[in-house]
Amino acid sequence: MTMPRIYTSSWTLFPSMNAVGAARFSAKEGFAGIELACDEPIEFWPTAVPDSTIAELAAIGDGEGIGYAIHAPDSLNPATSLPEGMARDDEIIKRLVDWAERLSSPVLGVHPGVVHTLFGLERHGVRFATERHDPLRLVEEARMRAVETLGRWAEMAAQAGLMLTVENEVHVRHTAAATAEILADMIAEMRRHDVGVNLDTGHAIIGGGLAEEFAVLKDRIVHFHLNDGKTHGVSEHLPLGEGRADFSVIADFMGTFGGILVLEIFAPDRPVRATLESRDYLLGVLARA
Repeated sequence: MTMPRIYTSSWTLFPSMNAVGAARFSAKEGFAGIELACDEPIEFWPTAVPDSTIAELAAIGDGEGIGYAIHAPDSLNPATSLPEGMARDDEIIKRLVDWAERLSSPVLGVHPGVVHTLFGLERHGVRFATERHDPLRLVEEARMRAVETLGRWAEMAAQAGLMLTVENEVHVRHTAAATAEILADMIAEMRRHDVGVNLDTGHAIIGGGLAEEFAVLKDRIVHFHLNDGKTHGVSEHLPLGEGRADFSVIADFMGTFGGILVLEIFAPDRPVRATLESRDYLLGVLARA
């Protein structure tokens, strides 16, 4: 069996420590690395972090032998049609590609985007089923924009030797990829070998099902966000073993694919303990496979 590359998540550890502290913790506890979630305006917002912090993280990586993965903010929306939003997101992607290159991250993780026009109609109280505001047309147009933008971001990442990973987010309201099948189709439309799937197990559990979404996306999975869940339609990001996920259905795949397994869990009252316990749970699942 390939040795699993288990990473912590700065998003999980945020209540207890900053990104530098989380990197040192990850090294001390024997993790292979840490995924830096670049979505905390309080601390790790892409345009606010000084270069000195990235340099310090790089030094920790070199000195302690841990790796990094970069994950973009939730607020980036490849499906938007707003010029100012597109320009802003492109600048953030450029910043993240630079970080990923400096930290030797093999991937840059993003989300498929949301159909912002549907939110606009809701705010204005406009009925969806009208000829002028046909929801199916608005969704299809947003998906086409997302495919185009993700392809452009993938090219920016590829120039730095990175793979772009797109996360399954079927639970997100007005998502541009409402099913695993749609996400697979969107990636196929890009016709790129350097775009893969980041399978979030908790999202899959409350979407089409873990086994079902895995079966659809299996050939494109290069990255994992591992978390559990039990409430239908709610992305709880529970520690592993605290929900209803049957991780045995993906254990053989995780044990051999060689990618990164990120413990992206939400336990603000016990982030350190929950991270360590989730690693133990995951190692048990892999050992039984």
